[in-house]
Amino acid sequence: MYAIVKDGSITATGTLTQLFPDTSFPGGVANEDFKTAEGVKDVVIGERKDPIYYYVIQGDITLVDGVPTQQYTNTAKRLNDEDAKDADGNQVYVQVQNSDGDWVNSSTKIINQGLKSVMTEQVKDTTNKLLSTTDWMIIRKVERSVNVPSATETYRNAVLAECGRLESAIAGVSDVDALATVMAGQNWPTEG
Repeated sequence: MYAIVKDGSITATGTLTQLFPDTSFPGGVANEDFKTAEGVKDVVIGERKDPIYYYVIQGDITLVDGVPTQQYTNTAKRLNDEDAKDADGNQVYVQVQNSDGDWVNSSTKIINQGLKSVMTEQVKDTTNKLLSTTDWMIIRKVERSVNVPSATETYRNAVLAECGRLESAIAGVSDVDALATVMAGQNWPTEG
């Protein structure tokens, strides 16, 4: 993506063939002298945060220190759970059908999950998947008193320890960037 910059402002953006439809470039590439003469500059990508943790909306291409830059608005997602509210600010409840067939509110609140809950569930799911490969050994021990190999016990304990470490770290974060750091630092053991 390119931008034509003239007199300190962007006059057009697009590919070279969009910007210069009647111009043929040898090998399909414009040389640097042509770009300089026409005020053509490469558009650079501005800060675009991880969409797992942020709502990312593409904005306009603007000049930043003379460089055409694709802008993004990055808004952190909700970190903590919160009660679901309707447009008037009233608590929203799970609807159930009563004996007359009418839909009424139950006593169960609807909760909008925050990233902490979502990531804690993800960690627990990973833990369960990692442990599931050796669960049969635990069942065999309970049902038939066959010992679990020490390497397997060590592995399972390491998985549970990492799960506990991550759950504690997730609970302790105070912002989305700290949560992203915790999730990037997962250190699951390998079965061996």
